[in-house]
Amino acid sequence: MKIGRNFTNMLETSFLTPEERKQFKEGSLAVCDMDARVQIRSKRDIINQLDVGKEIGLDHIELDGGVPNPYLEMSDEELARAAEHASELGMSISLHLPYTYVAAATICFQESDRKIAVELLMRYMDVAEKLGCLSVVMHPGSVPFYQAMGEYMKILRVSMVRTLKELYPYAAGKGLILHLENNTAFDSYGVYNSDIIDILEEVNSDGCDVKYCFDIGHWFTIELPMHKKTYSRESIPESPEDIVKEIPDSLFYQVHLNDFQIEGDKFKFHPPLHYEKGFLKRDNLVSLASILRDKGTEIIVVETAVREIDELLSAGKILAEETAYLNEVLK
Repeated sequence: MKIGRNFTNMLETSFLTPEERKQFKEGSLAVCDMDARVQIRSKRDIINQLDVGKEIGLDHIELDGGVPNPYLEMSDEELARAAEHASELGMSISLHLPYTYVAAATICFQESDRKIAVELLMRYMDVAEKLGCLSVVMHPGSVPFYQAMGEYMKILRVSMVRTLKELYPYAAGKGLILHLENNTAFDSYGVYNSDIIDILEEVNSDGCDVKYCFDIGHWFTIELPMHKKTYSRESIPESPEDIVKEIPDSLFYQVHLNDFQIEGDKFKFHPPLHYEKGFLKRDNLVSLASILRDKGTEIIVVETAVREIDELLSAGKILAEETAYLNEVLK
């Protein structure tokens, strides 16, 4: 299995100017403001992501298409240089498609909105092809909480099936493996394996081959008190990695790996795995790797993120230590 990474916000502080870095250290530049200033620059430097990945011992990178991103504005020359650099380094690339704002409407039952969202994702697939990506990953849209119930759920499912049947042939025609990822509890829909598997079984029975990019950290969010009280159908078991066993082998190619940490009424999304402060301890990861290998998983994409100023400023160290830990544990 390849070990890859979506760098999320872990490279952003290296794009600060000296003055911005000073303000960030002092706390006069907030984390969210730093993110807003440099996120596009960080994402656009694909060659830097590849170099950092190679340096810390990765086989693969996943580009983060979360909004904002620069990918539709990048020239063919820029994309070609990145693809060539990946080839020179022996690294592979995938693209995480956008999943908020317009892209969230891929599940919309308003057909005019859904069509626009589908067309947008197709434009990103054009970029993925130019980059020589192996695969693309999408979320199952986002649903307002007041429509995540009753008859609406049936209508929403019909829309998602329609979207996947339109996107799959477009992706396959470009040599891209299309994945559907499970949502977090914040998105109300597509949170549970049963929902995603149900959709994919119908889509794939009609000649498609959409894979399931299972994200165990997203599934952990069902333990949030608000979701637990209102929606939860299940609880996190003592061996949380066993949840992967219920997913059919045929749906595996790429998965996401991250953790979730709950402390009272506070939580941390995607904390570093080598801290072992979330649901996944070392033994869980060893077991998870064995299950994923047996199911034919090709790529594990790690999605760690941090939000504390001191951690962001030492992100390079965190990346190196976590990657060394995961290469030892998973391989």
